[in-house]
Amino acid sequence: MKSAFSLIELILTIVIMSIIFALIPKIIFAINKSDNFSIKQDAIFNTLSLTKIVSVLAWDENNTQQTKILDTDGSIIFDCNSTTDIRQGSFLGSRSCTATLSASKIAADESSKSSFDDLDDFNGSITDVNTTSGKTKYAIYSNIDYLSDDTTVFSVSGTTMSIDLSKSSISSNSTNIKKLTMTVAYKGSRGKERNITSFSYYSTNIGQLSLNSENW
Repeated sequence: MKSAFSLIELILTIVIMSIIFALIPKIIFAINKSDNFSIKQDAIFNTLSLTKIVSVLAWDENNTQQTKILDTDGSIIFDCNSTTDIRQGSFLGSRSCTATLSASKIAADESSKSSFDDLDDFNGSITDVNTTSGKTKYAIYSNIDYLSDDTTVFSVSGTTMSIDLSKSSISSNSTNIKKLTMTVAYKGSRGKERNITSFSYYSTNIGQLSLNSENW
């Protein structure tokens, strides 16, 4: 006597196989989604890390040559006092603001520089974030701008100074404020990009610290 599947067993087998095949795409989708989320987290972490690294660099190329506060084309609020060599908001014993060099234009050509040693060097730079397969999934875009530092941003009353950066705007001239913006974008399979998030860091013209003749 030969054994065989009964009709009920055959139906149950078909139902079970149908359930399995219905779940497989969902499982694969969940795995891929989890991988994409991990890659996205990694990209955001890399963006934050790069922002931190760039933020500790010299404020300007000319700060790599001297530690003094640089001259700018910005607001007269921060002009140096020729007698005391300090500017409004500073205190006696602070870094000198009588500079022999001026802040450079962000668009200035620094192609001859061999290393990224100041904030402006990262303007327009693109950093790719690759997956384990070596395929670029995310890109980090860096941008540096001068921000206005006039009386609409800085309000002075006696010994009190108020700052409202929400009223600042991008300036074509050199000022005492630079804004670093790091944007991470998803790079799709068809070449289309979608911005995920961005981080901003404000850096001001306060000169460079010097320790054992080394800039810090």
